[in-house]
Amino acid sequence: MSNVKRKFMLLIQCISEFFGTGLIIFFNSSYIASLRLTHGFNNSWKISVILGLSTCIAIYLSLFISGAHLNPIITLSFFLFFNFNKKKIIPYILSQILGSFCFSAIVYKLYYDLLIKFEAQNKILRGSLDSLNLASIFSCFPNKNISMLQIFIIETIITFIFILIIIFLNDHENFFVFKITFSPILVGILVFLINFIVSPFTNFILNPAHDIGSRTFIYLSGWGKIVFTNGSNITHFFIPILGTMLGSVMSVYFYKYIKKYIFCN
Repeated sequence: MSNVKRKFMLLIQCISEFFGTGLIIFFNSSYIASLRLTHGFNNSWKISVILGLSTCIAIYLSLFISGAHLNPIITLSFFLFFNFNKKKIIPYILSQILGSFCFSAIVYKLYYDLLIKFEAQNKILRGSLDSLNLASIFSCFPNKNISMLQIFIIETIITFIFILIIIFLNDHENFFVFKITFSPILVGILVFLINFIVSPFTNFILNPAHDIGSRTFIYLSGWGKIVFTNGSNITHFFIPILGTMLGSVMSVYFYKYIKKYIFCN
């Protein structure tokens, strides 16, 4: 393949990652916005279903083009385990973050009038602690009753489980038909289960692209630095992200170990 074709193919793959990641953000944030801004009941079960279904759809749409990473920790894990091309790592991750940013902006624009009206009616000053409930339409904010260490541990554990299953589903070439047919559904179910169980604690980071892209957007949209501190004196937003990175690396090497020393014996 010529260098020009290779660059063109990478561009197409990055576009796929951009739209795939953005699609998940769009469906999930739109649904949460429709609840928060119309005084609807915040049903974690329904939110988890929406997130699982949107993940499933996004994987199906981008699987044959980019491999449907849609998450920096999956890109990192595929590099560590499947020797994913290191030259694609940064373009993929930047595309995922940009997709999160842009589709958060789209949701913000769609619900802008309702958002402004809601803030006025409830006398919410954007950038205040009270405004974080609206900011959580776009990004994730942990429960104030749990410590930073607990958040780090929770994100590490759920990422470890998530990546372990992702690697297992992609590690069997003989199951190619199964992978392209059922893996997106299984991943969607997995995302649903994790979100449903963990959302009361950390509001489910797991995807750093979602967190970084959407959080950057709401920071620029008037919420300010509170989106990075959650009302505390510590810029703690990176702690869950570090947990996801640690969990993914641990999962890769754990799977390598059991595959080499247990399954192969």
